[in-house]
Amino acid sequence: MTILTLMTILVLACVVFFSSKAGGVLLTACIEQSATPIDAPAGKAAQAIVVLTGGDLRTQEAARQYRQTGLPVLTSGGDGEAARIKEQLETEFHVPVKWTEENSLNTEQNAMFSAEILAKENIQSIILVTHALHMRRARMMFLDQGLDVIPAATDYTSHTALEWRDFLPSAEGRKLTQSALHEIVGLAWFRIRQIVA
Repeated sequence: MTILTLMTILVLACVVFFSSKAGGVLLTACIEQSATPIDAPAGKAAQAIVVLTGGDLRTQEAARQYRQTGLPVLTSGGDGEAARIKEQLETEFHVPVKWTEENSLNTEQNAMFSAEILAKENIQSIILVTHALHMRRARMMFLDQGLDVIPAATDYTSHTALEWRDFLPSAEGRKLTQSALHEIVGLAWFRIRQIVA
């Protein structure tokens, strides 16, 4: 068997594996391991809670952080998402939202525009609420804006229990792998831009 044949088999095996849920979860775990859950003493050092739009679990975590700390809340996300999360927090969870940032279209803009709002209040330390897979990149971008970031990650994909069928290729597996690759590429691109700048 030639080296080319062995390499072809290896590549095909990788494609099949990373098209499965198990492959997607493994790749996701590599990113999510840096998104450790927040502890109470760390949370007390913050001055505000920033929640990035993107799902009900983020809203629930923002409400939980508010109940633990009483800190003012900022929702961030364009296309009406920040306003929607604000309404959900206030009506369903009875959590007041002090600021909404509604102009951002990506994570970097979330960080830039939120930092502008918080700077006017002399806020330098935040609890950042977002999806665990998204946390590493989001944290880097908020740090780049001069904010101290205490991560409050939620919705850990890598904590999913696996069954035998999860090792077979599936649409869910491909979606997980695609999301993880998106984060990896985003992290790499942000690092390159920091080095070049």
